[in-house]
Amino acid sequence: MEYRVFDKKVYVRLDRGDEIVSSLLSVCEREDIRVAQVQGIGGCCEATVGVFDGESRTYREKKVTALLELLSLDGNVTEYEDKPYLHVHAAFAYREGDAFCQLTGHLLNAVIGLTGEIVLTPAQGRITRRYDEELGIRVWSFKD
Repeated sequence: MEYRVFDKKVYVRLDRGDEIVSSLLSVCEREDIRVAQVQGIGGCCEATVGVFDGESRTYREKKVTALLELLSLDGNVTEYEDKPYLHVHAAFAYREGDAFCQLTGHLLNAVIGLTGEIVLTPAQGRITRRYDEELGIRVWSFKD
């Protein structure tokens, strides 16, 4: 992984074997990023996404190990328990036999198989997260 800061934006290149979520959290720690928008594209060799089930309050996960085209990575960085918190959704395309398939949802983890090109756009301010008992998820909090 390498990254550079230009005009207050952080351009991150992920390399084969880098895990997206942990790599981005590492950059956020190093650069003290606590609020940012995340966008990216790339090629992965495995990914796990989830769709939140409100009744069970768990993610229904799906993992795919194949050559995956990361079509879109979109989300944000906020703060939870005094650390950067990454909330991103991803859309992947992959081939299974003669069919092209999609894998979409909340990104739980993904490993780069080719390269990843991700841009973090930090902002001034502070957004933390609090656990909402009724929803069963962490939501934005502007109280801090």
